Amino acid sequence: MGWMINCTEKKCGKKTRVSNIVDLVKKHRDQNGWFLCECGKQGYIPQSFKNVEPEGGRFEPLLRGIICLNDPEEIYQPFAFLVSYEPNGPVTDVMFSYYKDLRSSGRRLKLGHGPGGPAVLRARSMVYVLKRLKAIGCVSARDLRAIRG
Repeated sequence: MGWMINCTEKKCGKKTRVSNIVDLVKKHRDQNGWFLCECGKQGYIPQSFKNVEPEGGRFEPLLRGIICLNDPEEIYQPFAFLVSYEPNGPVTDVMFSYYKDLRSSGRRLKLGHGPGGPAVLRARSMVYVLKRLKAIGCVSARDLRAIRG
């Protein structure tokens, strides 16, 4: 599956083609995980999914970045997409997925949640996601204090 990163800079207008999820993660993000256009500005990847309910509806997130959740040397790579609904809008949602790169053993690169269900994360990975979301301004310290309960 290929990915197309659209630039958020209106003057640029470029689209950066990325061949697969491994290249997207390793070569097309900044140090905070935001996707980058070839011009160096932030970008986004538009997606569109058919909704089960309401019938005929669409879920159309803009993928803005990725937070990786495992050691880069592991085969199983759970991650979280940072999602907004406007190219320069705030990230409001986090969508979990994973990939497994088995190409070195003659098999294939797998992306998604497959028949085994969605990505299963260690509890401390969720703490890491919250720390990263705070560090990049998607949630505030006040938001985190509200979960003390």
